[in-house]
Amino acid sequence: MNRISLVYNGKLRKFSAPSAWNELSRKQLYYWCGIIRMRIPVEQAMQAAVMFFYGISIGLLSRLNTSAAYDAQLRLSLDFLMGENTLTKNVIGSVRLFFRRYHGPSNRLANISVGEYRRTELYYQLYLKTGDQELLRLLAATLFRPAGKGGVEDIREPVNEIRINRRARLFRWLNPNWLHAILLYYEGCRGSIIKSHPKIFKPSKQAAEGNGLMDLEDQILAYSGDKLGNFKDTVAINLYVFLKHMTQRIEEYERLQRKGKL
Repeated sequence: MNRISLVYNGKLRKFSAPSAWNELSRKQLYYWCGIIRMRIPVEQAMQAAVMFFYGISIGLLSRLNTSAAYDAQLRLSLDFLMGENTLTKNVIGSVRLFFRRYHGPSNRLANISVGEYRRTELYYQLYLKTGDQELLRLLAATLFRPAGKGGVEDIREPVNEIRINRRARLFRWLNPNWLHAILLYYEGCRGSIIKSHPKIFKPSKQAAEGNGLMDLEDQILAYSGDKLGNFKDTVAINLYVFLKHMTQRIEEYERLQRKGKL
């Protein structure tokens, strides 16, 4: 956490603000998404962030008569907001709409299936390409679901395409700040997953040029069977378990190649 002390009217005032994405509170993430959506210049956005995150009002900031260098230092303390998104903590928890609560996945997307991740990846990539808000709502509707018979580790109802599409239409009335917050949370988790599995998510020429979509369907088909069961069983497996299995198979293949057995 960032902590500062300022003297005003002879009294020492202490303020604190997050220093990393995972230190953001639910309220702070919500308001930061509101600032982003305003599309104001970066300097104004950071000034607004300083006032909100540190809890320093415009009036108090002006009366403190801080130097330009000190103001710049305060903004610099929040520069992580303009850097790589590393948000992997689900500070959103759940969202409420029309008297119903929709629960999100756990931190790091730790309790989602590989089938759910395949679906969210396609929505995410298509949203980045087109900017179509319907795709963002589909992403949110996949991740945030009502409570059901999901089990101990996941209270969300099972993934169901018809219900996801219906919920996406309902999410037209969800506050856009929450939709953007869900996007940032997914984006941070996605980045973490890709970085922690370099043998699986290797940079490709297509990805570098922004052509094509990364679809896990071929990988799911290739690794289904035997230990993981058929395709239907495989898509229901926890994402991290599936990625670990893939990594082990790739490493085994590489060992055999080095030994000249392939």
